[in-house]
Amino acid sequence: MGIQFAVAAVTIAAAIGGAAQRRVPDQTQDGKVPVTIAIRSGADAYDFTGKATCTHAPVASIYDVRAEQWRVDQSEGGKSLALTLWRPGSGADMFTLSLSPGAKRHSVDTVKVGAKGTPQGSGTVTLAPEGTGGTFTISAVAADGARISGTVKCGAFTAAIAEGGH
Repeated sequence: MGIQFAVAAVTIAAAIGGAAQRRVPDQTQDGKVPVTIAIRSGADAYDFTGKATCTHAPVASIYDVRAEQWRVDQSEGGKSLALTLWRPGSGADMFTLSLSPGAKRHSVDTVKVGAKGTPQGSGTVTLAPEGTGGTFTISAVAADGARISGTVKCGAFTAAIAEGGH
């Protein structure tokens, strides 16, 4: 009876462990997923197809306001993109975008909660969910006046890791 109990416990633990480690389709060991970026910033193009980090937190906080959060981080060579979309329970979506399509860097920050936050630039980011991922559509003007438009498609979103900040 003791051996049967031990075998059953190991079997259950293996089943639970396997479920807890279920991977998002196409996710690599480092948490990166397939991403396609097609953004124009003035005369500069930022085109990328490969792997990047795409995360989602159904419950997050921005300036002590509960909000859903999506984040994309991609960098390679001299190019980089960091996009965070915040969706508060009440109120309009807010986002931050840092884009370096080459030698220039453009930033947009529409985060404002009460007296907290100093928006720089303006625009919108919408998210169209697709399976376990989604496509962000960006239409913005950076703090330096550069017009930014395009899409970022994440093949999947992985769980965000909690951290302090904004």
